[in-house]
Amino acid sequence: MATLMRCTRSVCTILEPALNLRISNRYVRSVRRRPPATSSPEEDSINLKSGVKNEQIEGAERLEHACCPSTLESMSDGNLRDACQKHRDKTRKVSESHREKTTSKRPSPALISKLQSFHQMGSLRYEKAQPDDKKVSRLIHLARSKKLREQQGKILLEGRRLISEALEAGASPLTVFFSVLERLQELPVNKLAQASLVKVKLEDVRIWPDLKAEVDMIAVFKRPEASQMLFSEEKCGKPLPLTLICDNLRDPGNLGVTLRCAAAAGCHSVLLTTGCVDVWEPKVLRAALGAHFRLPIIPSLSWSDIQTRLPPNTTVHVADNSTGSETELELAGAPQQAKKAGDYGWTSSRNISRKTYYEDEYEEDEVGVARQETGPVLETQPYHTSWTGSHTAVVIGGETHGLSQEALRLAEETRGRRLLIPMVRGVDSLNAAMAASVLLFEGRRQLRES
Repeated sequence: MATLMRCTRSVCTILEPALNLRISNRYVRSVRRRPPATSSPEEDSINLKSGVKNEQIEGAERLEHACCPSTLESMSDGNLRDACQKHRDKTRKVSESHREKTTSKRPSPALISKLQSFHQMGSLRYEKAQPDDKKVSRLIHLARSKKLREQQGKILLEGRRLISEALEAGASPLTVFFSVLERLQELPVNKLAQASLVKVKLEDVRIWPDLKAEVDMIAVFKRPEASQMLFSEEKCGKPLPLTLICDNLRDPGNLGVTLRCAAAAGCHSVLLTTGCVDVWEPKVLRAALGAHFRLPIIPSLSWSDIQTRLPPNTTVHVADNSTGSETELELAGAPQQAKKAGDYGWTSSRNISRKTYYEDEYEEDEVGVARQETGPVLETQPYHTSWTGSHTAVVIGGETHGLSQEALRLAEETRGRRLLIPMVRGVDSLNAAMAASVLLFEGRRQLRES
């Protein structure tokens, strides 16, 4: 019986084995003249990836050469069967090699474990922290290192309420650690798309050694910029033409309460000099209770920067908490003698490091010490009389270092006054946060009535 051969894509295969081989020249010529078949793009892409196509083409070229009349006539039955068998074996080996490469790309056990730690609930995709998780250790390190937070430009926020206010104001979250999934769903979920969500037992993570209350949520944010945040009037109300200037406030709790008073009074903004404590310190954030996300707070300003930040025609007043009596209030409008900076409330009585000497006016006292520079002369008035205008700024100084000479000069240049808060005799001065609350809410009353 003749062996039936078929040429597919220039590859010859034997359909039936036979002892005697007879191939007519006419059949071979028709096979050779047949145009090569073309494969589909999908098959080509698969074969190119696996390397099968190249092997088939090489085998086809060899067998095509073997199918010429002179070669076929010279080949025996055994040689022809061996050539086809070798081609089939080589094709099978290539396919097995491709399968081995595909199966060798399976994920590692560590990756499988990490993928299994992810969970989905609604639109939230979170992961459960594993024992000795690096994310938790990085959180603890970040919380305990102020230098690291400043270098990386990050802040830490505690509690669902504070985190929610930060998200609504447009702050950028990086990682949110939570313990209860239901509490996480109370946040603005649509603003957590770019954040990593990690479920962890926060009671087992002691981040703040001075914090006794347990927190249900801690988030890492990029350090916000006031110019990039949103303060909607619908949420925060329309701001009043009233600005608070904090000069050398270095106590975190005191500054946080002062910022909270400014937000409650509806101030336009808060400006802080370079001598103030970091406004994003955890204690400041905790005491402010979300004031950072209700009005613009601009830290680390020089006095020249403060003047450019204030609107035109702003009048700057300074707070006075010296223990004035009712008699002093009655004489508040009378002319006063020149006072030193330390004679004002929350002002520094320390000597100025840079003394000014004049060639014609240089004098020395009996012990040979140069005469100290005196502060600007400001008119004093009770805090409850009218002192607001088109735009007004109030300067509050720290209890330790007090107001700087630059603050007093700015008040003198803008025709500001010394706002006196009277107290009974024998009582120490109010702290900066209490004085700020008294003056800011009085300013709010005057502006609303006008």
